Amino acid sequence: MQILRDPSLRKLEKFIAKNPWDDATLLHWTGSMWGIGCRLSATNAIERIRKLKQRPEKQGYIALIHDLSVLDMNKVPSGLKPLMEQYWPGNISMVFRYDDPQFDPIAINGKVAFRVPTDPLLRAFIFSIGEPLISTSINVSGLPPEEDFKRIEKNYAAWFNYAILPSVKEIKAETNHSTIIEYVRAQEPQGNGTCDELKCLREGSVPFYEVKKSFHLPLVMFVCTANICRSPIAEKLFRVMVTKENLALATDSCGLIEGGHNISLNSMQLLMERGITEATEHVSKQITPQMVTSSWLILTMEERQRDFLRNSNPISAKKIWTLNEIVGEEGDIGDPYGSELQNYRTTFDIIEDRLKRLITMIKTNTLEYKDISK
Repeated sequence: MQILRDPSLRKLEKFIAKNPWDDATLLHWTGSMWGIGCRLSATNAIERIRKLKQRPEKQGYIALIHDLSVLDMNKVPSGLKPLMEQYWPGNISMVFRYDDPQFDPIAINGKVAFRVPTDPLLRAFIFSIGEPLISTSINVSGLPPEEDFKRIEKNYAAWFNYAILPSVKEIKAETNHSTIIEYVRAQEPQGNGTCDELKCLREGSVPFYEVKKSFHLPLVMFVCTANICRSPIAEKLFRVMVTKENLALATDSCGLIEGGHNISLNSMQLLMERGITEATEHVSKQITPQMVTSSWLILTMEERQRDFLRNSNPISAKKIWTLNEIVGEEGDIGDPYGSELQNYRTTFDIIEDRLKRLITMIKTNTLEYKDISK
């Protein structure tokens, strides 16, 4: 087993270019556990892995992709797209019907399991090799997956041609299985006959109840500094718009600093003028990692708030934007805290305009996550 540890991108690309991969097996770290894999097109290697694991044909393989853009979204169930945007990269695999002959070697009844792994090195490898990576746990079928690298080296080295490993500090002491969900259409034999639904095939580190909740009502989270002026206005206005347009979305708001405070009086007055009486019940709260994970889209009032959240939650960075930039505007929506009512009213009008445009984008399916790497 030839091992490459914590390479630079250039070194990784050279390693890929100089070694044969047609029938090679790879030891890899997904970001949560160890796996054995090979290229999607390496049918001989897939068969070798099956024999090593002593498992039935085709069972249990996941196609790891580097990014959602790999998939033809016209072939993906529309109800899964928000979940993919919310949870990928992440420790959740999604099984659904995907009509593409290249996945026939691992498809079961036309369905394929996909995941975007959290480990950036593995995603870089998948991108560089130019096709999905087939992945499964390191174990003989029926036995627990191997979770210790030293035991893998000692007992399973013959299973692998290559190993591409992140730095030691990136490898967690405790591994976590991915949650596996299946998208079931209403008309399928296992469907309920009335609506499409999700089925939990295995509950891992991502709670299934949370995934199911996000499936039915993707959450839009509004964020400002204290959650007493701008983000409550945005959230409560947006909730009214979502209800009026009959959109299946949930709404919430939070701040970057410690919560427990009432909404500002001027924000409350402006919302009350619109008949939004629930403004009187608002109590600020501080954002948590769980709130980030459970949100489909996170919209901040300022760029510095966006940048703080992206730096604190790099895996979720692609779904964190300012309210201005998501609709094509530049700059911040200023904080009116402590100023006169007229300044609040100006801020209110700006937020309302951005939300109306956001609603239009959602209704017309023109809301797209932009490439933040540029």
